[in-house]
Amino acid sequence: MNAPDPARLLLDAIIAFYNGPGRAGDSEARPMLDAVHADLMRATPAMPAPRTIAASTLLEAALPESAPGGAIAQAAPLFYWRQNPNYSAANMGATFMAGYGYVEFAGPKDALFHAPNIRVGLLVLGPGLHYPLHAHPAEEIYHPLTDGSSWRRGDEDWRIVPALHAIHHPSMIPHETKAPVSTLLSLYCWRGHTTTEARLIA
Repeated sequence: MNAPDPARLLLDAIIAFYNGPGRAGDSEARPMLDAVHADLMRATPAMPAPRTIAASTLLEAALPESAPGGAIAQAAPLFYWRQNPNYSAANMGATFMAGYGYVEFAGPKDALFHAPNIRVGLLVLGPGLHYPLHAHPAEEIYHPLTDGSSWRRGDEDWRIVPALHAIHHPSMIPHETKAPVSTLLSLYCWRGHTTTEARLIA
C-alpha cells in the first residue's frame, strides 16, 4: 500500500478546518469561507520545489498539536517559503525580515496546489514582531493557530484574538498584527485580487 501523500492530507485538513472549527469568530467571514472551501475542493496538485528562508525554522517549535497542526508538520518538508516582494530590510527592518515568511497551500503561484481564484497559506511572524499597517485589494481571513496575538483593522482598537477564531479583512481595509512573546502562526486565505501583493501604509 502506498504511503499517504502529506500534501493531500494537508489540503484535506484545511478543507475540514474551513468547514468546521474555522467558522468560529467573525460572522462576516462565513460567506467567504464557503467560497474558499469550494475552490479548495477543485484545487489541483502543483508542488513547486521546496524552499526555506530564515523564518521557516520557527515553524516546528510553534506548531500546535491540535488540527490542522499535525497535517502542517507532516507536509512541512514540501513547503516553498516566500516573502512579500514589496517588503525588505530597508522598509521593514532586518529583524522583521528574519522572522517573517509564509507558505501557500493553494493559490495561483508557487503553492502546493493550484487554485487560480484564491490564496490559502500559513503566515509565520517571530516573537514580538509587529507587522505594520498595510492593505491589499484581496478580501482576507486570518485564523491564528497560536494564542496571544493582537490584531487591529481600520479605526478599531487592538484586540487579542483567540486561536482558531476568524478575523475578516474586507478589500483595502488597513490592518496590522503583533506577535506575542512567542511565534505567531496564522492560516490565511485571500479571494479576489490574488496577484496584487500587500503594500505598507505610511
